[in-house]
Amino acid sequence: MLSNKKISVINAYFMLLLALGITNHVILIPLLLQTAGRDAWAGVILTMVLHTIWVFFLYFIMKRTNQQSISSWIKERCGSMAGWIFVIITAAYFFLMALIMLRETSTWIKVTYLPQTPKVVVLILLVLLSVYMAYNGIRSIAIISGILLPFVWVLGHFVAVTNLQFKDYSLLTPLFVNGYEPMLKSMIIAGGGFMELVVLIFIQHHMSRRVSYFSIGIMSIILAGLTLGPLMGAIANFGTEVAAQIRYPAYSQWKLVMITKYIAHLDFLALYQWLSGALIRMSLFMFIITDMLPPLMKKKHRLPFLLVLGVVMVGLALHSGVDRQIELYVLGKYSLVTFLFLITLIASMAITTALKLPRRR
Repeated sequence: MLSNKKISVINAYFMLLLALGITNHVILIPLLLQTAGRDAWAGVILTMVLHTIWVFFLYFIMKRTNQQSISSWIKERCGSMAGWIFVIITAAYFFLMALIMLRETSTWIKVTYLPQTPKVVVLILLVLLSVYMAYNGIRSIAIISGILLPFVWVLGHFVAVTNLQFKDYSLLTPLFVNGYEPMLKSMIIAGGGFMELVVLIFIQHHMSRRVSYFSIGIMSIILAGLTLGPLMGAIANFGTEVAAQIRYPAYSQWKLVMITKYIAHLDFLALYQWLSGALIRMSLFMFIITDMLPPLMKKKHRLPFLLVLGVVMVGLALHSGVDRQIELYVLGKYSLVTFLFLITLIASMAITTALKLPRRR
């Protein structure tokens, strides 16, 4: 364990709201609009209902592993080889998710706010902040999340309420004009985002007590709300066709904010929301990678590894070919691949924990 200091369940949920919520805002909403149009919000609601059932499997795994490190538990029950395969696969997943967030964030900042600043400068700053937070451990990430989240929450409600004057909720209907297939496709996209709650399993051994099924269910509903609110807001603000053409609909809603004719152009506040989620997500995933690797349990070994990890991420994000492939992946196969990977991962862990395998030396 990287640190003997535990975090509370509330701190863990604050951290996950930022780390997972940013994906629902940045990546999922454009995909939902492009795939299902106005039917997307109905798909999100149905997915939210079904996801409360899926949460049981998450709770079952956490209960059967008795709040142990999941990688250590698998090594003890299934052997060292199976344990290392699990670590390599999941570490690759967390690395890819951190890389995608780094690329999306740096590209958005350069295009929107700093067009004259070299992209490498933005990348290095983001990575150094993430490395620093990951090096200091999950407790530091959780404390920072507790400071950032309230302001993110207030700003989210601020933009929603301020834009009521521009919203036409009649644009949310009619539904299913093109049948039920678009809604079903949107459920796969939303499901992939909601199932990222699997991160709870990877940090459970750092939590001061077990989480209840009820609390995980509430967390799942809140995450769905983080998707549903901006999604419906984008349709009501811009209409289905225009919203589907916008690359970042949640950010574009900030451009509409106007408090009388004297206070406008408050979209810079979106930068605080985005960076809060992106930094927590990248630092948490980098921490989980180091947490699963036994040679990095000692603090003196973690910093060099994290720096190398950061250099690799910067190098890949700067490579034009990789950058293009990430963009195509996010706009194309991201949702389906994420959904299939996470459902396979969770099913495998559920079956393994249900078998009651004996401990192995």
